[in-house]
Amino acid sequence: METLHTSLFTGYNKNVRPITNQNTAIEVKIDMSVKSIRDFDEVNEKFSFVAALVLSWTDEKLQWDPSVNGGIEQITVSFNDVWVPELTLSSPSSKGSTLGKSSDIIRGDQFGQMEWMPGGLIESTCSVNAKNFPFDTQSCDTSFTSLGYKSHEVNLQAESPYVYFNVYTPHTLWAVTGSKVNAKLTSSGNESEITFTINLKRDATFAVINIIMPILILSMLNVLVFLLVPESGERIGYCITTLLAIAVYMTIVNKLLPQTSQSVPLISYKLMIDFFISAMIVFVTILNMRLYSRDNSYLVPAWLKVVYRVLTCTCRKNQRVENGEIEPVIETNSNKSKEILENKSGYTEKETIHELKMDEGDLITWTKISYMVDLTALCTSIICHF
Repeated sequence: METLHTSLFTGYNKNVRPITNQNTAIEVKIDMSVKSIRDFDEVNEKFSFVAALVLSWTDEKLQWDPSVNGGIEQITVSFNDVWVPELTLSSPSSKGSTLGKSSDIIRGDQFGQMEWMPGGLIESTCSVNAKNFPFDTQSCDTSFTSLGYKSHEVNLQAESPYVYFNVYTPHTLWAVTGSKVNAKLTSSGNESEITFTINLKRDATFAVINIIMPILILSMLNVLVFLLVPESGERIGYCITTLLAIAVYMTIVNKLLPQTSQSVPLISYKLMIDFFISAMIVFVTILNMRLYSRDNSYLVPAWLKVVYRVLTCTCRKNQRVENGEIEPVIETNSNKSKEILENKSGYTEKETIHELKMDEGDLITWTKISYMVDLTALCTSIICHF
């Protein structure tokens, strides 16, 4: 073995590509095997995983005849002693990363077939598409290039069309759904580049329980403010508390996702709509409380009475009353008649007589108008939410 090493490395120059015809490219075949996913940071669009790459190429300077070398068919050499196609991560998340270290061992056989298996933590960028969060799928590309060598000098090729996961340890949040490998030239067209694509799917259980379900419950509770009786005095506090709760969930979702306008999550639109509806509910609640507490001495406008009758299905034909009929009505219900005559002096004689002909339960007061607004707002809010 010592004699073989001495013979092979006498005059060996690792700075020269180990190929007889320097006008041709050395083909380097690459495989990747992923061990585990360390982290996927959606906010910073950072994807880190533990993997090993298997590189193989032909070194024409390291070939021998086993029959005259003690039957030796394979040797192992140090990373610093032979030429290697050092790979550089083309999509680093922080700083440039080059594979390979002095402790690496490279194995070669009698035909000059070299095999190198660098491995470790790979930190790459990953463009996140969070439109369907938390039911989203991501496709992360990790690219390598042999920096310093042109495509006509070193040509990177994929040994397999997919990434190996035979020693993979499943991640708690992301499941691997597929992979592919693509070798091509860089955008400049001068360097050879190989890209490993890993497809991921999020496990939505955590997000559904802690985000989706609370948001849906808040949407349901938001409309129930109109079922609270005004006398409780809790309406304003209730709807403002719901508004603040929605704002808190908007902040939580924004912290989980990247700050980009290219793929805004649908859940963000949902929260924004809920926030707007909740703000309108606060406005309607304040307005309705004023209607409810308004003194009945103020006349309800005629158009508002028409709206009330239409919405409550209490429309009835106006009864013609002659001027001579007002006296019997006053006699049959003197207290009511006097109150109406005192509070509704602004009405015409025909309108006054019509109010006197109605039963006391048919009188349209501001309290009834308030109940009408509650019912209308409740139905509208339910339609808007669901």
